[in-house]
Amino acid sequence: MTITEYISALSDNPYFGAGFGLFGLGAGAALLRKSLQGSLILFRRHYMITLEVPCRDKSYQWLLQWMTEKGARQTQHLSVETSFEQKETGHVKTKYDFIPSVGTHFFRYGSTWIRVERTREQHTLDLHMGVPWETVTLTAFGRDKSIYFKILEEGTPEGTNPSGNRFLVVLRRADGSSRFEKGAQA
Repeated sequence: MTITEYISALSDNPYFGAGFGLFGLGAGAALLRKSLQGSLILFRRHYMITLEVPCRDKSYQWLLQWMTEKGARQTQHLSVETSFEQKETGHVKTKYDFIPSVGTHFFRYGSTWIRVERTREQHTLDLHMGVPWETVTLTAFGRDKSIYFKILEEGTPEGTNPSGNRFLVVLRRADGSSRFEKGAQA
């Protein structure tokens, strides 16, 4: 039996034809899957912007507080941060701050939808605060980073200054820091 006769005998076999057809479908599906994964990676790399804020950063608490007050106001999943102040008379004043809990949240800032993912690493501790390491990652469509600058500016205590007409100048010296508050010229 020659090779051509052998191939023609296999092509007449229905089991071989079905197996070859399934192989072709599987290879096509794998190729489609890989191309979709590659295009998704390229889309994320070129058309989405991401900002990661670790818990050690000064703006971390400001950002969480801003998201509670202005960003993700409708979120159903909250965490509480309790602080208290004891007066000289012994009276204790308690304050509760609600912040978005660990997980994924969505909110709209202007005309842009932003996905917020707050993660907590149970096995990694922040050595300065002794708490589990946390990060907040903001992801948005587009390429304009100014949206994150605006959010961070609004979230800072100076950005939420109710008077709106004052700015803060901090001069750092070797013996400490001095704070001067001056009125802005309109």
